[in-house]
Amino acid sequence: MTLHFNTAFLLNSIDAWEQDRRQRFDLASLTESFHESVPALDFIDWKITAVERGYAESHLPLIPNSSNQYIAHQGPLMLLAAEYTGGLALTSLFHLVPIIGFWPSLDNDAGYMWGAKASIKWLTPSCHNLTCKARIEQDKWERLANRFASSNRVVATIPIHMYNSHKLVAVAEFTYWAQDMRGLKRNAFDVEKIDMLYAHKTRTTAKLIVGLRAIEQEKPVGERRFDDPYAFMLAGKHGITLARRFSAATPQLQNMITARTQHLDKAVSAFSQSTDVFNIVNIGAGYDSRFWRLAIDNATIFDLDLPIMLNERKRIFDYSKKPGIHNIDIDLERQTIDTALRQCRYFDPELPTFFIWEGGSMYFEEADIDNILSSVRKLMTPGSRFWLDYVSKDLVQSTTGIREIERFITNIRKMGEPFINGYNDIASLAKKYHLSVEENVHSGSALQLDEEIYKHYSFTILREE
Repeated sequence: MTLHFNTAFLLNSIDAWEQDRRQRFDLASLTESFHESVPALDFIDWKITAVERGYAESHLPLIPNSSNQYIAHQGPLMLLAAEYTGGLALTSLFHLVPIIGFWPSLDNDAGYMWGAKASIKWLTPSCHNLTCKARIEQDKWERLANRFASSNRVVATIPIHMYNSHKLVAVAEFTYWAQDMRGLKRNAFDVEKIDMLYAHKTRTTAKLIVGLRAIEQEKPVGERRFDDPYAFMLAGKHGITLARRFSAATPQLQNMITARTQHLDKAVSAFSQSTDVFNIVNIGAGYDSRFWRLAIDNATIFDLDLPIMLNERKRIFDYSKKPGIHNIDIDLERQTIDTALRQCRYFDPELPTFFIWEGGSMYFEEADIDNILSSVRKLMTPGSRFWLDYVSKDLVQSTTGIREIERFITNIRKMGEPFINGYNDIASLAKKYHLSVEENVHSGSALQLDEEIYKHYSFTILREE
């Protein structure tokens, strides 16, 4: 339930601040989160030392890792410490809001914050431990908080003063940009108006997955469990770095993506061999390269995604070489798959269709999943199949007791892409839509791995009852 408190009340209530402090501002755990998200802060032993409404303070020790050749603080590291101190001061005005990257988020109430510009004036060398102090004038609190609460963009310039004990050694100004996810998603379907940072966020999760596929390609050819010659170029440095960071916390993740790739490759290839002519509908195509690398010539392929992702695909792939692949713009939270496909003149609803929903079911609310499955069911002619992957409900609820899963769930929530839906009984879900389970395997069995963690991620093929 969403609670509707007056913003001024929340900003000035001692009880509201104590609640916020307990939930968001445990200084030791918050510092640890910043160190995980920005390893450079860990390297220089930066710590958060105080947060109040509109105020934040941090500590940058003078140690070898933070000093320059003159054994004074390296200037850019002072700016780094100042940046996150000012960001914390601004964050403190957004009551209970998790900021993506540092707090795990569970829904669209999360906020995005970036630095827009910065300036710094060094007054004297910093030759002792550095204290950064950021304060927002109280008469600005309500305006900033109200804009954020209304899902409007917040732009705020915050001064940060830096001290060695009581001696002022530098003054910086940071301009920050902040907005909640609802506001960012407002123009998600409009490539002309989509927010640049929402576009970045949308691509980031897709980059993670293709990065995990790219890691498999680093192995000698004879040891690869699948071949994806497109993966490195699709992932780029961004995707591969993401994949390495997530794999460090959850080493099994790359195996899971390998199992998924293998299982779906085999399933769609087998369907192609047993079916004369058919459609393939790829829901949420992202950076998938499957139908560019597999020789499936008896299918017309429809890649469905937001325009921002399909434009990426058009920029990357040479569609003149694959005229049987068609892109269909869709926002799965606002439009129905059956309507979008029926509006495409290349889609033949009389043919059997192999539907793919890869890496999607865990991100959607139940109402959206009902919309997607109902829409797919309307198009499932005799002989059609529906492949999807899913996670267990225990994984979503963080009750597995498996450390690597808990780390992954925390990290994906900090990315602003929380898993919110899972199933312990996929047959019950299938039955609701008059479908039956033709095949259901967990990721470990696909690779003959016995660890318990793999049983919480599965692949299923559904057909008409």
